[in-house]
Amino acid sequence: MEEFAICMEGLKKTYHKNVALKGVDLKIHSNELIGLIGANGSGKTTFFKICSGLESATDGKITMFGMDPVNDIRMKEEVIYSMHNLPVGGQHRLCDILKFYDMTYPHFDRVFAEKLLSIFGISLKKRCYALSQGMKSLLHFTCALATRCKVTLLDEPFIGIDIEKRKMAYEVLLRDYMEHPRTILVSSHNLSELEGVLSEMILIHEGELVFYEDMDSVREMLFRVDGTEEEICGFVEGKETVRVFKKELGSYAVLKGSVSGVWAKEAKEAGLVVSLVTPEDVSVYLTQEEKGKEMESLWEN
Repeated sequence: MEEFAICMEGLKKTYHKNVALKGVDLKIHSNELIGLIGANGSGKTTFFKICSGLESATDGKITMFGMDPVNDIRMKEEVIYSMHNLPVGGQHRLCDILKFYDMTYPHFDRVFAEKLLSIFGISLKKRCYALSQGMKSLLHFTCALATRCKVTLLDEPFIGIDIEKRKMAYEVLLRDYMEHPRTILVSSHNLSELEGVLSEMILIHEGELVFYEDMDSVREMLFRVDGTEEEICGFVEGKETVRVFKKELGSYAVLKGSVSGVWAKEAKEAGLVVSLVTPEDVSVYLTQEEKGKEMESLWEN
């Protein structure tokens, strides 16, 4: 088994004057369940489309298990790209959609797909156009998972799904990955819900790679300290900070390092409140500017 499923070297994608990906260098491990995280417009969908061979890079190189995803026909049946609103189905019944996947993907497990749709309460007799958004998301998620492709790309697969079925979908995703190890990349706005099943995380921002790390490293990447403005300003001096927020009712700072590290210990000894920064908040702190002042202006006369 190859160590890397996907290798990118200087990968760039432009649409007219808009740059979607800006020279990404990345080697993605095989047989990992990976979260692709980034705000809307960060380049996630472009990333997926290039990986799946639906689009070509403007510049740079990408290989999947050493093969070209665009021109090597061997990869076509080993990569599945799915999203919540795939333009497929229309008047077709769901049983016909499963037949299509069965003919297209050699490893498709139709029995698994039929059982999972039944568990989700979705009848195979329904026509695609009659499905709610949540049902469509579950249909595409189920079909993509059942292909058992070497590379599975799930682009915002859980949109419109209620919380109960989302939790079921997360459990199914993890269990099926464990039963049939392969490289699965999932983009989602619900990282707080999904992080428990992920083994690694890729963070991209405005077309650039911020980091690619295992989840344990992400959880130890940042920590937060809370206190008075005077205490926070004194503590952060000379330290590597990501954000400092000053306010009369309480100030805080986010610093690079582990919640169990030397700086965190120093903060506790100084009487400051130290807390863990979750992976979801890590992505926010590293990519988004503080909007506190702009929000306060909403209530100014």
